[in-house]
Amino acid sequence: MRQPRRALVTAGLVLALTSSALAGGAATAAAALAPGTIVQEGGALRVPAGEEGPVTTRLTVALPPGVTGRIAGQRLSFRAWSADPASRPGRRITSTCAVDGGPFAPCAWDSPDPETVDGAWLVFDLPAADVAPGASTVTYDITVDAGSDLGGLGPFSTTVELRDGTGAVVATGELAFSFEQGTPEAWLRTSLHARDRDGVLWQYDATGRGDGTPLKPRKRVGGGWNAYTALTKLDRTTAAGGGDLVARDRDGVLWYYRGSGREGAPFAPRRRVGGGWNAYTSLVGLPGGDLFARDRDGVLWRYPGTGLAAQPFGRRVRVGGGWNAYKSIVAFGDGLVAHTPDGRQWRYEKADDWDPAVPFKPRRAVGGGWNAYTALAGMGRIGRTAYEDNPSLAARAKDGRLVVYGVVRFDGKSEPYYPRPGGWSWNIYDLLV
Repeated sequence: MRQPRRALVTAGLVLALTSSALAGGAATAAAALAPGTIVQEGGALRVPAGEEGPVTTRLTVALPPGVTGRIAGQRLSFRAWSADPASRPGRRITSTCAVDGGPFAPCAWDSPDPETVDGAWLVFDLPAADVAPGASTVTYDITVDAGSDLGGLGPFSTTVELRDGTGAVVATGELAFSFEQGTPEAWLRTSLHARDRDGVLWQYDATGRGDGTPLKPRKRVGGGWNAYTALTKLDRTTAAGGGDLVARDRDGVLWYYRGSGREGAPFAPRRRVGGGWNAYTSLVGLPGGDLFARDRDGVLWRYPGTGLAAQPFGRRVRVGGGWNAYKSIVAFGDGLVAHTPDGRQWRYEKADDWDPAVPFKPRRAVGGGWNAYTALAGMGRIGRTAYEDNPSLAARAKDGRLVVYGVVRFDGKSEPYYPRPGGWSWNIYDLLV
């Protein structure tokens, strides 16, 4: 889930209680006494929106003397004048609440239709509490969790008022949150695969941190991958085991590996596609499942993806000739980058029309110096910010250094940009994908 960062203007509100919420309450309080205080320990809660999991805040309620019985919980309401009402983020926030150290139970967030609920944009239900005779405090422990698409939401706050059975305010204070950009969930983070010279395939997951360390330590996928002379992905593989791959063996048979959706075993057992694929000198898959193949005459062919594991490709379509001019052709985003032997890079953006024989816009030059790299592989999201939500490109230098490029976009154009170090000793691998 991904949403753009929104600046929010919020205001604390005193929240009304319905008579039904107070039914059954036997609370009593001296109306002449000043209300007690509600203090949020540690101040506003900073919630990492992402895979970090829930964090907890505590409200400590100091009650005036004589309050017993039930004090009513509230529906805390927030308004945001600049927010998009259609986004309704409350339905993507989860919380649990515990009263006085008791068991945690769900306490709901919601985003009602602002046209029917007096403009309320975000609401949160605080449960009621039962005050024992002689007790002077009540505690609320509240966990909050949100997906990475809500990163940057807030800060926001509201006034909390607790009332006894007569409707008198017995305690008041403030509750404040902010949702900060956390680590994107595994299904959003890309992965890079590398085959060593013993035929073992390894997986490097993107950290999602954007702090100069783009990849996590490697994980073993399995052995026997040196049976293949070519590997290419049909989509961006993810840390959660998403994304498909095809592999060509030495006999020219193409095999299809569907993404399993399991982090520890990213690919399902292979399925045979067919023979004759040794006719091609280059295979490149793109998001959406299309496979592009260059034959020995330099003609590029497109095999449209079907989405069916039993028959993943439709009948091939001729794209055009002249592709032998390139030393390498690599997926980048939803298009290609191609490299001539003298190190020049050319960008092929995805075309806007639906002609299967014209999948790309006319090429444009990106720059030179790319013959400094001995291996290239297209990737997906490596960071946590909206900027880093774009495609990336892994490049191995001759000395074994790995460099990971982000992407820059100008006027609808994109190209590899913003290199960051990805580690050393990558010369132990004979293939990156």
